[in-house]
Amino acid sequence: MIRKANVSDISTIAQLKLNMFKETGMEHVLGENFIQKVQSVYRDMYEKEKAQHFVIEHEGQLIACGGAFIKEDLPYCFYREPQYGFIGDVYVEEQFRRQGYAKELTNAVLEWLFDRDIQTVRLLASDQARKLYESIGFIETDQMILHK
Repeated sequence: MIRKANVSDISTIAQLKLNMFKETGMEHVLGENFIQKVQSVYRDMYEKEKAQHFVIEHEGQLIACGGAFIKEDLPYCFYREPQYGFIGDVYVEEQFRRQGYAKELTNAVLEWLFDRDIQTVRLLASDQARKLYESIGFIETDQMILHK
């Protein structure tokens, strides 16, 4: 069953986030003290009501999470609606996948954002998750990236 995460869940959410980076082969992009930085930033964002995670537990352990973030950065800060939602940290431990948890978490995150009058929501989709997000209504955009 999905529930809203609280500050005491942040350390486990940070570990799940690290697991996600490892599984996608992107651990090499992470800075030093990754876990501590994530915990610090997320605690601050929770306090300012700019972030909220939703989690799923199994036998007392967090096995899945999804995060909502309210952002206001360049160039969007110059738009009529400068704030936008960002979905991140959608992760389900391997043995619990293919049970609809990622979709449930994403829908909970979207509801939280829409309840705060957020009109636009962005995310970065892995190849494995692209179909899920398209089924919810997300579309590909013209955004590009270059890694040196």
